[in-house]
Amino acid sequence: MNTKILEEIGFTQGEIKVYLALIELGESTIGLLAKKSRITPAKVYPILDKLKEKGLITSVIKSRTNHFQAFNPNRILNYLGEKEKNISVQKKEIKEFIPQLLTQQKKEAEQYAVVYEGFNGIKTLYEEILEYLEGKNEDFIGFTLGDEFQSKQANIFFKNYDAKRKSKGIKTRLLALQHQKKFLKKEYGKNKNIEIRYLNHAAPTGVIIFDDKVATLLWKDIPTAFVIHSKQNSNAYRKFFDDMWRIAE
Repeated sequence: MNTKILEEIGFTQGEIKVYLALIELGESTIGLLAKKSRITPAKVYPILDKLKEKGLITSVIKSRTNHFQAFNPNRILNYLGEKEKNISVQKKEIKEFIPQLLTQQKKEAEQYAVVYEGFNGIKTLYEEILEYLEGKNEDFIGFTLGDEFQSKQANIFFKNYDAKRKSKGIKTRLLALQHQKKFLKKEYGKNKNIEIRYLNHAAPTGVIIFDDKVATLLWKDIPTAFVIHSKQNSNAYRKFFDDMWRIAE
């Protein structure tokens, strides 16, 4: 019998052995359970207490001796249902607690850097940007990627997230280099949610400015983003972007 699922939902190895022994034995004493599960009687007692807490077993005293018995295994579903309720309550409490943590974090770490690595890391970053911009009168602004701008994977990713931005009423403004113009017009020229202007001189690449953060993206073999949280740095980049936007074509 594959018992890995029991471990995944919160059973210890000891609990699994004792529970399965009790299932096979039916009503049983500590001695029989210890022998069947190959766990010492001293350790079986606390394990039985844990199984009782999970609502999976019961006990009765007969002739001054404790006898234990497992309930119908369907009780495992009840146990999972209780876990779900607890997680729901904990999730609500954590949501209320997070603002306190964020306030404390701002006090203690006004400047820091974070690395988002891999495709899932980049997705996490973009979800954070969407969460920040939603409901605000701000555009998604940044500089397009460097040599990786024609990557098929990158373009699928960016189009997907632009659709999400559009659904939330977030417009996109990007600065690109002149040699990227033909490709970007072909891929994004008909997208009214994205406005792209082009520079005739060197400029940063793969940079996004949002909140008090500046993210630099590298879309090589392993997509990676380096995010610097610094109000001073983000203000400087935002001013630079605005200055370049005014002179770009």
